[in-house]
Amino acid sequence: MLSAAALLLRLTSVSRSLFTDEAYSLALAQRSFGHMVELFGYEANGMPYPIVLWPLIRIFGTSEALLRLPSVIAGTASVPALWWAARRYTTPAGALLAAGVLALNPMAIWYSQMARPYAFVMLAACLAFGALPRALEGDRRRTWAGYVGAMALLAYCDILAAPIVLPAQALIAWRTGRGSFRRWLWSLLALLVCCLPLIVAAIIARSRRNALYWLPKPDRSLVSITLQEFSGGFSGVSAVRWATIAAGALLLGAAGWLIRRSRDGEWTTFAIAFCWGVLPIVLLMAVSFIKPLFWPRYVIVALPGLCLLAALAAVRLWRSRGGMVAAGGLLGVILVAAVYADARQRTTVQENWLAPAAWLRERAPGTPTILDNILMLPPLGYYAPAFRASEGDLIVQEWRDRPLPPGVVGFKDPRGYGKVPNGPPSAATFASLARRGGGSVWMVVAQSDRALQGDVREGAAVGWARTHCRVRVRESIGVWVLHASGCTG
Repeated sequence: MLSAAALLLRLTSVSRSLFTDEAYSLALAQRSFGHMVELFGYEANGMPYPIVLWPLIRIFGTSEALLRLPSVIAGTASVPALWWAARRYTTPAGALLAAGVLALNPMAIWYSQMARPYAFVMLAACLAFGALPRALEGDRRRTWAGYVGAMALLAYCDILAAPIVLPAQALIAWRTGRGSFRRWLWSLLALLVCCLPLIVAAIIARSRRNALYWLPKPDRSLVSITLQEFSGGFSGVSAVRWATIAAGALLLGAAGWLIRRSRDGEWTTFAIAFCWGVLPIVLLMAVSFIKPLFWPRYVIVALPGLCLLAALAAVRLWRSRGGMVAAGGLLGVILVAAVYADARQRTTVQENWLAPAAWLRERAPGTPTILDNILMLPPLGYYAPAFRASEGDLIVQEWRDRPLPPGVVGFKDPRGYGKVPNGPPSAATFASLARRGGGSVWMVVAQSDRALQGDVREGAAVGWARTHCRVRVRESIGVWVLHASGCTG
C-alpha cells in the first residue's frame, strides 16, 4: 500500500516540460546502440539511464511521461528497497517508517520524475545497504554478488556516489569482525574490476571537457539550496525547510540524549545511519572548497540514509517514557510539511519550452537564429522539429555527429562545452545575421551563465536590435526568445 501511494505521488507531474539535462538522455538513446556507447566518452556519468531508454523509445515513443517512466519505477522501488534494507538496522515498525518518510519526501518525488539517473542512485544505495549486512552474516556468493552489483549500479549512475557511501559501509563491515571486514575489502576489489569501463569512459570524458565547470565553491547560498531541496524539494517554501529542520533536529537531539549511555549497540546503528545520511553531504561539500564537486542532487544518495536516521530516532523516542506524544508530533510535522511541499512543487518547472517552441514555429526555414547557450539545442529540438536532425534525432553540437540546423548560430559560456564562439554575441554579429536573413533574426537565451557572460538579454546584440529593428520578445521560465524583423543599418 505504501508503494502504491509512492507510485501515485510520482506520477503526478511526469508530463511537465523537459529540462535540458533530460533531453540529453533522449539524445543518447536515439543513437544506434554502438554509437551511444561511443558517446559515453562525453557523457560517462549516468550511463544506465539512456541504456534503459534505448529499447523503450523504439517501442513506445518519446513522450515526456515515457522518458521519465524508468525514474518513476526506480523511485517507487526505492521505497520497499529501503524498507528491506532498514529491517537490518531497526524494528519492523522503524523500517516501515523509514520507507514512509522516503515515499513522501518531496526531493525523492521530484527526482523520481526526472529523466536522469538520480532515482536509480537512491534505489541502488538502498539495495547495497540491504545486501551488505546480509552478505556479512551469511557469506554466500549470491548475496555478495548482489552487493557488488548494487554498488556497481550506484557507481555507473553517479560516479561520485559510490566512494562517499564507503565510510558507512566500512562501519557495517567492521562491527561484524575483522574477518568480515576483509571479505568486504575483497568485494570492493571486485567492484573496482566491474567499474573499469566507467573509469575509462570518465577519463576520456574528462580529457574532452570539464563537465562540472559551472559548480560554485560552497557558500551560504549553496547550503541554503541544499537544505531546501532535501526538506522541501522544489516547492520554494522556506517555512517547510525550517519546520522540517527544526523537527528533525529535535527528534535527533532527544534520541541522542536517550542513548547517551547505551551499551547495546544503539550508538553503532545510529552511527551507520548518520554516516549514510549526513557524511556524504559533509564530505563532498568539504572537498568542494578545494575542487567544486557539490550540488544537492549529487548527494541524493544520502536521502534514504536521512530517512533511516529519522526513523531510528523516532522509534527510540517512542519507546521512552512519555516519548510517544513527542515522537508522533515531530514526525507529524515532518510528514505534513513534506506533503504540503510536494503539492506546491507539482506545477514547478525548471525550463518551460512549450510556449517559446510554439512561437518559434513562425520562423521561416533557415532564418538566422542565435542560441546562447548552445546547450539548449536538444530540448529546443524536442519541442520544435525544425531544430532536429533530418532523421528526427536531437542534436548535441558538442558531439559533432549531426550538422547544426540551417540558420542556427551557437554561442557558449567561456568555460562551456563544444567548439562554438564564446558568448554573448556582439552587435556586429547580430547586424551581419540580420543582413543574411533579409532583416530578420531570432535569438533564444537559456542555460547561459550570468557570472561568465553577463545578462545576454541586455547585451550589445539586443541593444543593436532594439535600435535598428522591430523587436518582439517572449519569455517563459528559464527561456527567453527575441524576434527582430525589418532591421536596417
